[in-house]
Amino acid sequence: MRRGFGASLLAAVIVLTGCASAPRDEGDAAVPSVTTAADANAALGLGYMRQGNYAEALRKLKKALRQDPDSVRAHHYIAELYNRLDEPELADKHFTRALRLSPRDAALRNNYGVFLCTQKQYAEAEKQFQVVFRDPLYEGRAESYENAALCALHAGDDEKAEGYFHAALKLNPRLPKSLFELARINYRKQRYLSARAYLQRYEAVAPAVAESLWLGFRIEKAKGNEEAAAEYGRRLEQSYPDFAPWREYRKDGKL
Repeated sequence: MRRGFGASLLAAVIVLTGCASAPRDEGDAAVPSVTTAADANAALGLGYMRQGNYAEALRKLKKALRQDPDSVRAHHYIAELYNRLDEPELADKHFTRALRLSPRDAALRNNYGVFLCTQKQYAEAEKQFQVVFRDPLYEGRAESYENAALCALHAGDDEKAEGYFHAALKLNPRLPKSLFELARINYRKQRYLSARAYLQRYEAVAPAVAESLWLGFRIEKAKGNEEAAAEYGRRLEQSYPDFAPWREYRKDGKL
């Protein structure tokens, strides 16, 4: 499995549905209905989860499920929480329950696909993403294609990943992760002009990071453009002198 910039799914691509920023606990005051109470506690649980207060998030989400065992939100959010708590069996149980209750929820199915990919169930993850792709009304289809591409990278399938990244960019040409990963794929395949083009598109929509500067340095070295390579090297030395690949290159001069 490839590591490094752009390869991590959980850190960047899971989007929780619903909105709950800073939770305000209203206590156990009476609410109009069981469904409303469950939704309120599910929202509180999501808010606490976003703040990193997993113990309180779990308490609220369990309460929501006691109030309404068929709350799709509560099952979805607690599945995400159990995933973060490294309880994959419980996460899968609640994802499955949520999808049984709401099979057309594209955001939920997308997140389940991401979860399955982190469990190295690549074929099953792809099936979930493919269902999402067929929903023309889902606004997150570009990100789902990107998720599928990242999952393919984790599985070691550059060809499939490339196809999904292209599909993602067709829907949203400004996705930094897709642009960067296509630059990396093209560099690995020695298609240096294409690699440079995708990296330039990435640089137009996202700030430079150590990995992107290092890739630019290697692309220009491969093309024999020493002046451009030197500029990337200068920026690396200035901003990321301890970046391991750059430090090793300075030591032995080998790419």
